[in-house]
Amino acid sequence: MKYVLAAAIFAMFVGSAVAQETPPAAPVPPSSCAAFTPAPTAPDASHATAEQMNAAVASYQSWQATTQATLDCRSAERHSLSAQFQARTAELEAANAANQAAADAFQAQLDAFHARRNRH
Repeated sequence: MKYVLAAAIFAMFVGSAVAQETPPAAPVPPSSCAAFTPAPTAPDASHATAEQMNAAVASYQSWQATTQATLDCRSAERHSLSAQFQARTAELEAANAANQAAADAFQAQLDAFHARRNRH
């Protein structure tokens, strides 16, 4: 009987930890960075004028600078999310350890109680 209560308590702790570890898949939140845009199309070199090529190069350089800024922003966002993930993982591991320690302490008290009752 004493182990039934301990097993129920342990199952409660383990069940709550498992429930926390397997959340339903959530949609990816939108980025706070600018959206990626498609690259400009280069003109056909066999028919383009110098002015068209110069305009295309300027357009490409502008696009490339904007895209690099977006890449940098997304990279910073990813690093921030990674740090948050690591912090949440540490928090979860600490909570699991605390839950296990509580279950062990409770079981020790149950064992001591039953040992005392069996002596009388």
